[in-house]
Amino acid sequence: MKKWMFAIFGTVLVLSACGGNDTNTNEPAPENNGNNVENTENAADSGEYDLANGEQVYAQNCAACHGGDLTGASGPGLETHTAEAVEAAIQEGPGSMPADLVTGEDAADVAAWIESQ
Repeated sequence: MKKWMFAIFGTVLVLSACGGNDTNTNEPAPENNGNNVENTENAADSGEYDLANGEQVYAQNCAACHGGDLTGASGPGLETHTAEAVEAAIQEGPGSMPADLVTGEDAADVAAWIESQ
């Protein structure tokens, strides 16, 4: 009997520790990937964006799905998208794309870089 109780307790313990990735938490999304930026105003709208940063962030977070040349891979091609459309997609996460994969100035930089290509 003790063996069964130990097995059940162990199973419950393991399952509770493997709670999964609950995306329905009440925690706010991190701003600008943890860069502690106070103002997350759309940098592309203000004309202040860093295309080199946008290219780097795209390579790290987007190229695997949208292709290094923006023509698409497992995700759609982005070669004809506007910065506004890209930023909206980054925020909303259409289809299987996760929402807010990048945020703040990084999102604006990526969007501006994509539009500039």
